[in-house]
Order: sequence, then structure tokens, then C-alpha cells
Amino acid sequence: MELKFNKYQTPVTDSLLDSLNEEVKDQLIDFLSNVEYIKRLVSPERKRAKDLERDSLGRIIVDIANPHILENMDYFRPSALHFMKYGVYTFLRPNANPNSEYGKWIREERRRCWEGYVRPTDGEWVPGALYFYLNYCRIVLTKIRKGTKKADRVVDFPEMWEGIYLRFHYLEQARNGGKYNNFEGGNNGAELSSRSKSKSYSLASIMGRNFVLGENSLACKQITSIVTAYQKEYLTKDGILNKFVSIINFCSENTQFPRRRLKDSIQEMTWTMGYRDAELNIDRGSLNTVIGVSSKDDESKIRGKRASFIGIEEFGSFPRLLDLYNVLIPSVQEGDIVYGLMYLEGTAGDNDSDFAGAQEIMYSPRGYNMYALPNVFDKNSQGKNEFVFFFPGYLNRKGCYNEDGVSDVTKALIEILQNRFRVKYNSTDPNTVLKTMAEIPVTPTEAIMKTGVNMFPVTDLNERISQIDTDSRFYDDTYTGDLILDKDGNVAFSPTSKFPIREFPHKDNKIEGCIEIFQMPEKNKDGEVFPNRYILGCDPYDDDASNTMSLGSIFCLDLWTDRLVAEYTGRPMFADGFFEICRKMCIFYNGRLNYENNKKGLFAYFAQNNCLYLLTETLEFLRDKQVIKETLYGNKSRGTNATEAVNNYGRERLRSWLIRPVQITVTNDGKEDQITVPNLYLIKNRALLKELVLWNSAGNFDRVSAMGMLMLLREDKIISVQGQGNLKPKDTETTGYLGNDPFFTCNYDRKLEAARYKGIPNKVS
Repeated sequence: MELKFNKYQTPVTDSLLDSLNEEVKDQLIDFLSNVEYIKRLVSPERKRAKDLERDSLGRIIVDIANPHILENMDYFRPSALHFMKYGVYTFLRPNANPNSEYGKWIREERRRCWEGYVRPTDGEWVPGALYFYLNYCRIVLTKIRKGTKKADRVVDFPEMWEGIYLRFHYLEQARNGGKYNNFEGGNNGAELSSRSKSKSYSLASIMGRNFVLGENSLACKQITSIVTAYQKEYLTKDGILNKFVSIINFCSENTQFPRRRLKDSIQEMTWTMGYRDAELNIDRGSLNTVIGVSSKDDESKIRGKRASFIGIEEFGSFPRLLDLYNVLIPSVQEGDIVYGLMYLEGTAGDNDSDFAGAQEIMYSPRGYNMYALPNVFDKNSQGKNEFVFFFPGYLNRKGCYNEDGVSDVTKALIEILQNRFRVKYNSTDPNTVLKTMAEIPVTPTEAIMKTGVNMFPVTDLNERISQIDTDSRFYDDTYTGDLILDKDGNVAFSPTSKFPIREFPHKDNKIEGCIEIFQMPEKNKDGEVFPNRYILGCDPYDDDASNTMSLGSIFCLDLWTDRLVAEYTGRPMFADGFFEICRKMCIFYNGRLNYENNKKGLFAYFAQNNCLYLLTETLEFLRDKQVIKETLYGNKSRGTNATEAVNNYGRERLRSWLIRPVQITVTNDGKEDQITVPNLYLIKNRALLKELVLWNSAGNFDRVSAMGMLMLLREDKIISVQGQGNLKPKDTETTGYLGNDPFFTCNYDRKLEAARYKGIPNKVS
């Protein structure tokens, strides 16, 4: 194969490919071929600063989604290099005369920390915050011993990394304007990064610059910077505030920048720059302030605090992130005028993160006034055109970049994939593999995988989502609408203009949605829906209004094919509206419904409508397992009491159903072949797949709960036929009724389905 790269990349030769395991080789080629960001970074046509357009100030216009090659970047850290060589920033004697050589020098340094620093020869430049980071922030970093694979942890000035260069330019463009916001600015920013990318130090340096010098020449006094985290330890236990204190203490000891503080307390997480005029009994100085807030369970702690900068540390750890975001928006903008910057950052592979709300912000950035970039980071964009800033594992991997911070992406990818391979085949815990992928991700999809607590096959689920999102005609054969009573009093399907909920998480709980039908009920030769063929599972609610994001959800399964054929998830204005949808779906499919009977409303509604026969009695196998022990009468005689033990068992059955191997027919070069894939590759319910990917025991996952009820009923049916996998009677004739013909029902064309799997590897052996 022919792969061309720029000179900064390890050549991917035939001999190199031959040296790799087949699995690693396939993955490497896949990423090199299908991730646009990687293709741009390794391209031999990648531009340099001199090739780029410049703005009115002579600065190049930085394209964060298509980075240029960095060259001679020591130019932008002159003060750091001087300090490293001599132990001081300047040999000029400090004095109060602003026209002295020292006065000119320190004034220029302050200007660079505010406005940035430009190299006139080619227009390359760094924003002010990055100049401060490179020259006035000492950090703990890993330094490789020259010519070895050994390293030391040392305190030193930061290295120039292209990933950090892009991070600061992203924030600069969000605040002041850039290529992807029509150079207007007034946006907030968010970042998802791999581990060990100096994220906390970058955030701490921004607060340090604002505290010591201010944001710019106009906003340099009485400005407030806030950092918040869900857990206090993110801030103070080797956290961002400890790093902030280290930075400002270094500046105080080694520069003539303002240093006196009115408030300096790590315990109270509050710092104020300035001093007390004892004679006049007033506070003087800049009075710039930094505040740390732990907002666990109470976003109101930071309500009403106006700020020039707000940093949200590990934003994936906030279970109510969207609520927090709405609380903080008035802190950085007034009407449509944005006077501050909110910066959300999260680390991939964090066990404490579920990324449900975070994912909504990252993949729909414009809806939250985030600076949106083209989604060049995922494979085939994962169906989403935009994303926030992503700092992947292959960018500035230790030992895989040059002195200017330009990444050897191919070398980094090979190391990452080989490490995954070693973990995969030398670990007995499947979560170890997932965690390895999530902590050092190649794509955002890998980064947001829930590790440690997610029992579902996240990698395959994400792959299925990608298949759906990249097929523009995927839902062409899906019915969406309502179930109504026709002129004969029968339940019939009626198309409407309503749209089903296919996204998760959703922004509010007032979404009605509509029914989604993937296969119409099949009927016998008498025109009646086959009895005992379809079963349903439901997660109901009782209250017409709620302060939670909970929705009602119901699924229908065809026992003969083991396929999901219909779904409704939503929240009509009144709870009775949801109950009626459930009742009609049961009648339409001639099926019985297992539901969470912890809520009483659905039972009462079915009783009022003389339809209790549509609700399952308490499942016999649960009684046999002694999972349900109480006396069963009234409401408790129907459905299933969703105890923790019952829910756990339902999710276990759901996982087994997802990974159950099934055979499908694929066509390659005109030849039909049988391949085996997990059952989840036949699911068309996109939002269900998203819930499964993001599932955790603490969150609200209505579809997963409904599927748990469905799987319990499925298990009961399987046990009743003594474990037979196929519940279809052998002597059943399905072709005797003309109404089953696809011409009338537009049933799903299985040949078309199989064609969608062309080229998919055999997922299950």
C-alpha cells in the first residue's frame, strides 16, 4: 500500500507493517485512513507558518482543525531560556523609572503576557496566556535522559507542545475571535483531553496570569477568576489550586510583577492581590481575585459571581452539568454581550466521569455558545459535524515529538495500539482494555467511554452508532407516528409530523416524541397478529410534571426473530397519555407488557380501561429464584417490583442479549457470505445505544430500565420452553396472510440490512 507522510513522521513501510501483529496493523491503517485530523497531521502537504494568511496585526491565522508545522519555537520563550541559563530573568537593575531600560523591559514583558508575541519574519505567534505559561510557570514534567528510554520528574519551564499551542489558540479564538466563529469572539470553550497533557497546569497558568497581571491592559484590576470542581480534591489534593499557588509564588520570588496579597488561603480557596494602606485604612493594588469552589450537590454556591474567567475542572464528573452551565452563564455574559470566558475541561478515562451532559455540550457546541470546530477528530465524524477542542493521545506522546513540539503521529499510534494489544491479551478483565483505550484515546468516542462501571460492550456499541450515523438513509424504512383507533375500532398506525427522540442525553423532560416502528406486526392466515409472538417492557412514570429528566419508555420484541420491532420514549403532557400509548402498543402487537410496578399509575389506568389482561403477572422464574418474596395482590400482582437485585439481573440479561452471536448474510464482490456479529449490530434504536454507552448506576437511563423489564420477560419465555433459543413454533405459517407482504407493510428488507455490514469483520467467533 502507498502511504505518504511528512518528514516528521515515522515512515509506515511494508517492512514496518509486516513487523506488526495483524490486528494492530489493521487498526493503524484504519485510523490513518479514516480520522481526518490524523490525515492532516501526517500529510506531506501540511503547511508552515510562512504559508498562512495574516491578520491586520501581522499574525498568522491559526487553523486549529488543520494545524501547521511549528518551527523554531524557542523564539517564544526568551525569558524562560534566560532564567534557565542564568537563574534570573534579567541583569537589568529594577527601578521605578518607567523610561529606564528595566522599565521598558518589564513593560514589554507585561505587554507580551497580555497581547501575545509575534515573530515578524513569518507571522508565527503565541497568545498572551501562552507566553505567560511558557515563560513564567514552572511545572513538574518528565524529562527524557538523552539517548535513553529513561526519564526524570523535574521542576522546570514547560516544553513547547503543538497540542498546548493549539489549546491556548483555541481559548484565544473563543474569547477574541477566530477562523470558525467569523473572527467575532464572544464564545466559551471546552476541551476533552487524553491523560498527561498538562491540562491542569494550563488552567492554573491562566488564573495565575489573571491574578498577577490581569487579562489585558483594560481588564487588569478587580477582575475575578473562578475555578470549580465537583469534588474538592480536584482542586486542592495535588489539584489545580496547588498548581496555581506554585505559579504565583514563583512569580513573587523571581519577578518584579505585583506580589503583595490581601488574601492568601488554600483552606478557604480564596486569594486577593493587593495590600492594606494602614494610613488611610483602605485596600490598594489590583484587587484581582481567584476563588475555588467545590460545587458538589449545590450549584448555587457559585450563582451570581461575576467573573472574567471561569474554569470547570473535570466537567465530566458533574452529574448535573447542564444545570451548572445554566447557573454560570450569567457570570460571564450580560444579554448577548460576553465579558468573560468559561472553560470546561475533562480528562478521558476518568472513572468518576459519565460524560452524559458533557457529551451533549461537546457534540452540540453551538447550542451552548461553545467555540465549535469541525469534527475532524472522530472516524467519519461519527455523524456529528462539530466538536470542541480535542487533545488526543497521539499528540505529544512522550518520546514522539521533536524539539519544537511537532508530533510523530505514526510512531505514537503504533505505540498506543501495541500497548492496547498487550493489555487485551494479557488481562482477564475486559474493563482493563476499555480503560486503556479511554485513558489514551485516539478519538473522542474512545475518550468518553464509561470505564470501570459499565457492564455493556461499549466499543461495539459505539461502532454500531457510527454505522447508523454514517448511513444517511438508515431510517428510510422506519415508521414514525402514532397509534390510533380506526373506523372499525381497531388500533392502527398513523404517520405524523412528530419526530422520535434519537439523542441522549436530552435537554429537557417535556419532549413528547413519537412511536418508532421498525417492523409491523405480522399476522396469521386469518389476519390476526400471532399470539405469544411479541412481548413488551416498560419503565413508566406517574407524575404529569417532574423536576427530573425522566421520560417514559416502552420497547417491543419479536420473540421469533429476537429483534426489537418498536419503541416509544417520551413524556406527553399528561401521564395518562403515556399509559394510553403503552395500552395501544400492547393491542397493536397482541403482546403482554412487563413493567416496573413500583409506580401505580399504569396499573390503575389499565384497570380503568378493562385491560389488565395486557399486563404480565409477576414472572414465575423470579418467584422461583426467590428474588420476589412478598405477598402478591392488587398492583403487586402485575409487572415486576424493580428492586436492586431485579434491576441487576435484568441488566445482566440485557448484556447477554446484546452480545449474543447471530449470523447475517453479507455480499462481497457479488458473493454472499455468512458472518457472525453480536446481536447489538441489528439494533436500530440509536438513543438506546447511546444510553448503553453512557450507562452508570447513579444516572437516569429510562431506556435501559425498560429494556431490563423486557429482558426479564424474555427470560421467562425462554425458561418456559426449556431454554430453546428460537421461540417460533415449528408448524407456524407466516405467508398465508397477504397483509404481511412488504408491498403493504414495507417490512424491513433483510438483504438491504445485510448489505450494510459489507466489510465488517467477524465480531464473534
